[in-house]
Amino acid sequence: MNTSFLYDEPGPRELRRYRWTTIAAGLVTALVVAAVLARLGSHDQLERRRWAILLDPDTGVPQALWHGYVATLKAAGLAMIIALVIGLLLAAGRLSMYRPVRLATGTVVEGFRGVPLLLLMLFAALGLPSLGVEPSLLQIVVLALVAYNSSVLCEIFRGGILAVDRGQTEAAEAMGLGRGIVLGRVLLPQAIPNMLPVLVSQMVILLKDTSLGFIVGYAELLRQGRSLVEYYGSQYSMQLYVGVAVMYIATNFALSFVSRLLTSRQGRGPRPKSTPAGDIPLTPAPAVGASR
Repeated sequence: MNTSFLYDEPGPRELRRYRWTTIAAGLVTALVVAAVLARLGSHDQLERRRWAILLDPDTGVPQALWHGYVATLKAAGLAMIIALVIGLLLAAGRLSMYRPVRLATGTVVEGFRGVPLLLLMLFAALGLPSLGVEPSLLQIVVLALVAYNSSVLCEIFRGGILAVDRGQTEAAEAMGLGRGIVLGRVLLPQAIPNMLPVLVSQMVILLKDTSLGFIVGYAELLRQGRSLVEYYGSQYSMQLYVGVAVMYIATNFALSFVSRLLTSRQGRGPRPKSTPAGDIPLTPAPAVGASR
């Protein structure tokens, strides 16, 4: 689609300015990277033996990081699934036709959204035992993540559903469909493709928030990295923390890739078949004044 009418095409002077700005930014970035590498090299942080610890199974580092990574994925995966389901139910409650249901759901959502995640995790760890409930460390982390993220996902779902054209709802209701069917089979399928980027962004935030399990003693990836730093000393701290960061970044890239893949597949709908010009029957126009 041609969108050139929305803005002015850059002229030769603007193009030259963009080119030189890009070159200047690239040079500055290269200088910063070179300075950082030189600084690290002067402190022997680029030695091969320091980085080999990340891949040497005899040190136990790869195994410890892997166990922490699996624990992170387990907590994040459970929290994602449960939060998506509860968030969708809360969104349905906020869109309910009954005012008491909307008020009750809105109070719950705004309450959990207004409380810091760390405080929710501390309450789950310290408050629930005082009530006679003894959750495991995994349950503490998942419970806090679900309580916070389900309220955020509720607003994402609600905004996406409300963004669908009102005519869709009116047409479905005119056909006699119930409110639940309209929401689940008419509005939601149209809203999900537009919500995917925001949903994946929230999933990435949830994955990184599992690191708060460090506070309650959950052996997730960051805690494992910290334990290794304490065991091997500060001379390996940079290498170990970089290894932890790379594992987080790789997982987040995978989530983003899946999001782009799903978005591209949603965008590939069945296209209407165009009729070739040669197949269109041409009927000659009647002559002016011809008798009928």
